[in-house]
Amino acid sequence: MNNDIILKAEDLYFSYNDEKSHSLNGLSLEIKRGQKVAFMGANGSGKSTFFLCCTGIHKPSSGTLYYNGEPYAYDKKSLLKLRSKIGIVFQDPDNQLFSASVYQEISFGALNLGLPEAEVKSAVEDVIAELEITLFRHKPTHALSGGQKKQVSIADILVMKPDIIILDEPAAALDPRHTAMVNRIVDQMTESGITVFMATHDVNYAYEWADQIMLFHEGQVLMHGTPEQVFSNRGVLAQTNLEPPAVLELFDSLCRKGVLRMNLPIPRNLKTLEKYIADTNLNTTHYGGISPVNKNEKKAILAVSFGTSHDDTRKVTIDAIEDDMRKAFPDYPVYRAWTSKMIIRKLKSRDNLHIMNVKEAMEQMKADGITDVLVQPTHVINGIENDLMKEDALSFRDSFQSISFGAPLLTSEEDSSRVIEVLGKEFSWLKPDQALVFMGHGTTHFSNSIYAALDYTFKDKGYPNIFLGTVEAYPSMESLKRMIDAYHPREVILAPFMIVAGDHAKNDMAGDDPESWYCKFKEAGYEVTPVMKGLGEYEGIRDIFIDHLKTVLF
Repeated sequence: MNNDIILKAEDLYFSYNDEKSHSLNGLSLEIKRGQKVAFMGANGSGKSTFFLCCTGIHKPSSGTLYYNGEPYAYDKKSLLKLRSKIGIVFQDPDNQLFSASVYQEISFGALNLGLPEAEVKSAVEDVIAELEITLFRHKPTHALSGGQKKQVSIADILVMKPDIIILDEPAAALDPRHTAMVNRIVDQMTESGITVFMATHDVNYAYEWADQIMLFHEGQVLMHGTPEQVFSNRGVLAQTNLEPPAVLELFDSLCRKGVLRMNLPIPRNLKTLEKYIADTNLNTTHYGGISPVNKNEKKAILAVSFGTSHDDTRKVTIDAIEDDMRKAFPDYPVYRAWTSKMIIRKLKSRDNLHIMNVKEAMEQMKADGITDVLVQPTHVINGIENDLMKEDALSFRDSFQSISFGAPLLTSEEDSSRVIEVLGKEFSWLKPDQALVFMGHGTTHFSNSIYAALDYTFKDKGYPNIFLGTVEAYPSMESLKRMIDAYHPREVILAPFMIVAGDHAKNDMAGDDPESWYCKFKEAGYEVTPVMKGLGEYEGIRDIFIDHLKTVLF
């Protein structure tokens, strides 16, 4: 056998009910030393049964397992040796922990192997420090939180210095902080050369983390290969009820729309994809027909918003953003333009209030002797509204010395991280049994992909119970509901992912219409609480717009 192969399964069969059906049905596979292998597939596909066979807890009814080229032996001495080299961390740590205290629990396995007490003590101290267990090392195991129990169950195995560690849904039922901690521990194990098997349903995590994907179906390996190979095969994914990772979906969509080149390497993570997108950005400053020679410069800011007919939310969002611009740049006059023709007409008819559109605002600035225009949209994404706004503004290029454009809210990887940080702090009170669901607008423009990317990034940053969908595009409410049902929260918190909490927030999100998100989630049996606060109300969100404006000013 190849020395690189640490574990091999050859035609394994195993049944729980007298051979009437098989949990393992002729399973064969090979795994190389030091690999990170994600085992995926529907519940009942054989993943956990295979893991129990790997540790000798189950013995296959036929077929052979090989560890380091040697077939398994099932006598007591051989199994004890095997379990010192192949350890398993169960999905429910209560099935694994039984000692009185944390320290005793971590020590037990190594002492049971007959290792010298001094050696065991040193190894236990190292693992306790490495896994940040020091603060609760003397607590009873039954008094630990779920995350702490998971840490201890991993420590149980690591102290024996295994060659292979098996993790069965390691992040199951953990809060965001402990999920992030477990993921970090997994990274430490792989960096130290341990071969790691992980059962997971999280396609996004598996796609970025794993070297190999083993896709199980009905007790066999349906497909194995690199994450790119497996997750690009929609046919086998459909058989196992898995969807492609968000990064792969977004990359494919952007390539088909001509935004990205098809010959780019397939991105394994959001950071790489965002770099691809950022590299497509054009210079934001456009020079016009007025010569700066012998002409006094007079710069102005044009704040461009979609608009709202609701005065209450306008005052605390659009007005607040413009006020922050005046405070940050007191030497520049701030002009206003809105892009929604319908809202502009409604305010004129209802309140006899005229709000300028972009072309009217450019005409006004020209008449006021402005030489350089600094346009800062309050749009969430680089969508249709933003494209049309730029076209209208640039039609006045010959009337100004320069026209510069600040970026919408979500334009770079840094923007996404900052938005997540702001909202994470705002909703820091969120409990694990609550799901926070943001409603964005959505668009047919290719930039709509940022919503799915941000939904994924929330979870990647340690917020598994924060979801982001759209009214008019993907992810839809139906898509979100499937994910939220899988999370099983007690309560759903609804909040707009729009600059203002206007019509969409008050009607489509929190309204009494049976098709509103509020009514849909209530109908599904959840407690539902709307939070009527537009993004423009958060100081941290307004700061991002100010920083985007600074980028074109300085």
